[in-house]
Amino acid sequence: MRRATLLVSLLLAVAAVALGARWVLNTGAAAPTGNLTCSVKPACSAGEVQVFRMSNVTNAHGGTTAGSSYGQSVCCGEVCNLSTSCSNVHDAVVTLSGADNAHAAPDGSYGTEACLSVPYGVADCTYGSACAAGYACLATVSGGANAHVADCDGDADDYATKVCCRIVDDCDNDSSLDPDDPDDDGDAFTDVIEAYLPTDSCDACPDVVGADDAWPLDLDMNKTINVTGDVLKYRGRISATGGPPPSPNWRQRLDLNKDNVINVTGDVLKFRGKISATCT
Repeated sequence: MRRATLLVSLLLAVAAVALGARWVLNTGAAAPTGNLTCSVKPACSAGEVQVFRMSNVTNAHGGTTAGSSYGQSVCCGEVCNLSTSCSNVHDAVVTLSGADNAHAAPDGSYGTEACLSVPYGVADCTYGSACAAGYACLATVSGGANAHVADCDGDADDYATKVCCRIVDDCDNDSSLDPDDPDDDGDAFTDVIEAYLPTDSCDACPDVVGADDAWPLDLDMNKTINVTGDVLKYRGRISATGGPPPSPNWRQRLDLNKDNVINVTGDVLKFRGKISATCT
């Protein structure tokens, strides 16, 4: 009897959705972001960029990512659209005397730059005895010119001068930096919800049909909200919970309001008025 009641509730919700008004969402693609984090290690992790290379973690020479084979790398991540291009919105992390076996010059006097950049937002690198709030420490240097480099892990081998950068993306170029923009892609689902599902919080439409989970309502990733491909994915899952332990029929991607329960009111009814909506 309980399963029959749940099925009736779902069918009523589907009917309500199907009768809703139609609307179209048009938005550009972008990507999510966070606060810059950096460290020196032998190899950068997935999602990180390699800024420059070091011959050791202390008393080291530097080199570019393409021109050197040094075994330690300055790796940064957590900011989407982050790159090491010296174009767009960028700043030089450090200048080097060459591509390999190089000294560093925080004062910018050398001609080889190691940069961090984003398409839109803020890029600012500076030097000092401490990094201000919101800045990540990439490395430490022995002086203002002709300097050796070291990591920035807080131990006795660090140099006194820190290389500090703040790189913040504005993925939708709306002049609201991503950490201050609760819904970067404007799809009515907050970045917090999209990180939980997870979907791309800075892209409200799949770039690749069937392979890019961007719009929370577009469960089949075909750029159109419909009953068959989207709403009916809730069939057999109403009242499932994320636990612990999770229900056998639990699927976190369907929990659109992040309350750890798949239900009609909080999840299925979000499709009301959206059937046949499309994105581009």
